[in-house]
Amino acid sequence: MQKPLYFENEGQFLAGTLHLPDGAGPLPGVIFCHGFSGNKIESHFLFVAAARRLAKRGIASLRFDFRGSGESEGEFVDMTVSDEISDARAALNVLARQPEINAARLGIVGLSLGGLVAACAAAREPEVRSTVLWAAVADLAAVVNKTRTAEDDLQISSRGWTDLRGLKLGQPFLDDMTDLRPADELAASDSALLIIHGSADESVPVQQAAVFFAKAQRPGRKIKKLVVEGSDHTFNSVDWSDTVINETAAWLGETL
Repeated sequence: MQKPLYFENEGQFLAGTLHLPDGAGPLPGVIFCHGFSGNKIESHFLFVAAARRLAKRGIASLRFDFRGSGESEGEFVDMTVSDEISDARAALNVLARQPEINAARLGIVGLSLGGLVAACAAAREPEVRSTVLWAAVADLAAVVNKTRTAEDDLQISSRGWTDLRGLKLGQPFLDDMTDLRPADELAASDSALLIIHGSADESVPVQQAAVFFAKAQRPGRKIKKLVVEGSDHTFNSVDWSDTVINETAAWLGETL
């Protein structure tokens, strides 16, 4: 079963979809954190497919739109990653309060920039038992500056935003990004960790997966890294996406 779930954070409403397996609870629960300029469905319906697969394994999930994205309140031009981390923490708390959910068995999945958000949220919410990072950003400034142009900076300095494929990317996002240390934060977490990345990812280089993996390792921690050979950033083939979803479902089944 799936149903809409709206919740509030910092005075604005966020739109979500709750997936519940058949059968009685309390159930383990997972939230999905979408990528930059994405939404709770994601590319080729990746989040929908993953949530439905988890439900078949008896794991509930909540897909939601960050403020300023998708159907949630707020404007994209005001978006910062710190605000998205706040949204993810709010989503975890909302999910934990659902009557069907076991609040002691929570997980988080994040794609791309949502992976950075998931890493920080998991580190700041000790109830998160398992974290899954898909093509996650470890160094946001490096990713942004790779495509940032002098024209972008000129537009932002003159009017406060630059045109990013029809979206207004604002100064608050750039001001916020340099203070983020997701790999360092996640290194201090007790959460189990699965890292999945495509070898041919041109948006977030696969080397960023190695940063998370290297910093998170310590004796006794359950951690795994999987590189999907040939895959692009959002796993845009049936075989690649099936691999990602199957590995994720198995991992969460073992660690929640």
